[in-house]
Amino acid sequence: MKNGARVASEKFEVIVAGGGPAGLAAAWAAGRAGARVRLLERYGFLGGMATAGQIGSILGHYVTEGQPAVTGFLERLINRMASLDGTAPAWEQARRRPGISFDVELFKYAADQLMLEAGVDLRFHTFACGVRTRSGRLTGLEIASKDGRGLLSGRIFVDATGDADLAAWSGLPFQKGRPEDGRGQSMGSIFRVAGIDEARLTPEVRREAHARLKELRDRGELTIYNQSLGGKGSTIRPGEHTFNLTRFPGDATRTAELTAAELFLRRETHRIVEFLRRNVAGFEKSYLAASPANAGVRETRQIEGLATLSAGDVLEGRKSETSIARCAYCIDIHCPLGYTTGNIHYCHQDCPSTLPCPMLEKYRDRLPKTSETGMSSLRPPAGDWFNIPYGCLVPRGSRNLLVAGRCISATHQAMSSIRVMATCMATGQAAGIAAALAARGRIPVSEVPVSEIQARLREQGALY
Repeated sequence: MKNGARVASEKFEVIVAGGGPAGLAAAWAAGRAGARVRLLERYGFLGGMATAGQIGSILGHYVTEGQPAVTGFLERLINRMASLDGTAPAWEQARRRPGISFDVELFKYAADQLMLEAGVDLRFHTFACGVRTRSGRLTGLEIASKDGRGLLSGRIFVDATGDADLAAWSGLPFQKGRPEDGRGQSMGSIFRVAGIDEARLTPEVRREAHARLKELRDRGELTIYNQSLGGKGSTIRPGEHTFNLTRFPGDATRTAELTAAELFLRRETHRIVEFLRRNVAGFEKSYLAASPANAGVRETRQIEGLATLSAGDVLEGRKSETSIARCAYCIDIHCPLGYTTGNIHYCHQDCPSTLPCPMLEKYRDRLPKTSETGMSSLRPPAGDWFNIPYGCLVPRGSRNLLVAGRCISATHQAMSSIRVMATCMATGQAAGIAAALAARGRIPVSEVPVSEIQARLREQGALY
């Protein structure tokens, strides 16, 4: 086939762009609801940031030990991984933990199985690269693959790209970053180290390593925002830890900045691994087993939807009659300036940084405020959650496009709570059901009865 040849056009009831946590749940839910679904994924496997990004643990599902905020597709996925490997925790055990650890390879295989069982038509190695629109409708999705360039037609589209690419290409309104300067949360990378003698990681060894890492961080010799020795995030295997230490500021919708992030984060990863091997007991024979295929992007575009989630919704645990998902995670803003020295983690009014910061200098009162309860004041009330209204998934001005995952309609502060993987799956499942209902009813996505979405969510075992 000649370079640039066009593949045959195909038509589906629902087309989902992006096979990460939100896209997986959307495609599965739409397929289970009876729609003909095509799921597009740029890699040769599913899972998005959970697999390509090595990101774990799964967060956002936990209210209390006896009360989850997210079930549905997440529960199916966890139980499928457990059925494939007895060392993986089943849902009844996993849901009782604030973070669910998993094995990346099990995640990939379990996702394959769930999609095929739901009748989802999969296309790996396929990039969405443009859209066709007419009179407020998205009429076609331009794709590129080894087959060439092509056009997919569908009744309803779900943007699960994480960056709201389809919405942005369609000319629909969106916001980027915090309103004061447009900066979004810094990027990072999670990497996996194997060959660790975990029996030697005594409390004393950990204390000494923490002190040394803190010293290097505060001197600026390592760009790390904490001094953890890792844990079981995206691994459940003996002798392996995953690490979430690195940070880089930038706009991940710009390839030059994303490239700079990849280069910097990879360099820092190798420097950290070398430090551990040379200086920490138990790490003498350790090695870098896996690094992410792309930087861990926390924030880019947020659509302007028919409803917008706010920090007040999160902190007050607000409920909505049009809810399609729950979340119990905290406001978790990683410093948009990329600062790491001085114990800088969350972005809030009491940040200890002495470095130049426009928010602390000019807009301190607009930042999240901690209290005598510390960081717990950045989450919903104890034992409670907040709702995500359906309108957060519906872009203003769109007739047949829904958005799921971290790029739904939310303020800069609120999105830092809903960006985690369990919540992305919850919004994805709701978007998939709504897409199937809109496609079958031949109605705009804004007119899908929320009560019907909620009924289908209950049928699929989801909470809202």
